[in-house]
Parts: sequence; structure tokens; C-alpha cells
Amino acid sequence: MTASILRYLAYLPANLAFVLLSYLLAPGLAALSLLTGPRLPGVLQWFSTLDADLDGGVAQRVRGYEDALTGARLWWQRTCWICRNPAHGWQSRLLGVPAAGTVIIKQQITVSPKNQWYVMETAKGVRFFCFKRDQPLIGGFYLKLWFGWVNKAYDGRNHHYAFQIGPKRRS
Repeated sequence: MTASILRYLAYLPANLAFVLLSYLLAPGLAALSLLTGPRLPGVLQWFSTLDADLDGGVAQRVRGYEDALTGARLWWQRTCWICRNPAHGWQSRLLGVPAAGTVIIKQQITVSPKNQWYVMETAKGVRFFCFKRDQPLIGGFYLKLWFGWVNKAYDGRNHHYAFQIGPKRRS
């Protein structure tokens, strides 16, 4: 497990750089998408999420995302989508762990507060972890904490690297 934690810490600077770059490039990438369509070409899609195009908020029924937008409103919605899912492609394809043959070695889940801990192992015997917690705050808010490699391979190929600390509002 120590090797997994050291690998996680070694990847952290690259992850932060990709996320920052995603935020900085988001307006330009969204503008490009108005010309190329909702899926960015090639590795540019890696600045967003791999399991949905830039209109994913509509398909996933995310509050505030609207169908049939055009022009500046569509550009803004796609900019927001990239910022909502920054660098997931890089986190999966470059920093991720292969999903094929991965098994869960240990899992611990609690409901209140919502807390999840996983230790997983790839087909080649490489161990990795996932820690998720929704830390209650005041006024219906909570702090979403995700560290390690996400226990679900959203792109179907890799468990993507996760470093999330973000305030959220209960639905």
C-alpha cells in the first residue's frame, strides 16, 4: 500500500497542472467545440471527461444544463462542463490504472457520514486505493473529498486519478 500512496503523491503535481490547464483552456476549447461539435478532437477531449461529450450535462440531467442552446449560451454551458470535469481524460489515460482484471481487495462503506474506502488490485498485481467522503458542513452543504483512483472506470478502460476537494449542496 505504501507504493500506491507514493505513486499517488508523485502524480499529484502533474494532475494539478492538467486541471489548471483545463480551467485555463476551457473557454477556448468550448469555442472550438462550436465549430467541431460537442466531442473535442483527439487528445483535446482529455481536458474534459471521456465518458460524455461537452453536452453531457444535458444527457445526465444536471441542474442548470439546457438542451438546444446555441451561440454564447452554448459556449458558456460547455465551458462550465469542462470546468466541472477538468482533465478527466488525462487523469484516466495518463495517470490512471488499468481496469481490466481489477479486483476489490478491501472495501469499507458507511452511510452517515457518507464514507467509502477501497483497496483494489490490477491483473498485474498493482495495488491502488480510493477514498471518498462527504463531510457534512452547515446549511445543507457538504465537502466532497475524493483521493486515490476512482473505484469505477468511467471510461471503461481505466480507473482515473482523483484529487477532489469541493463544497457541494445537498439536493
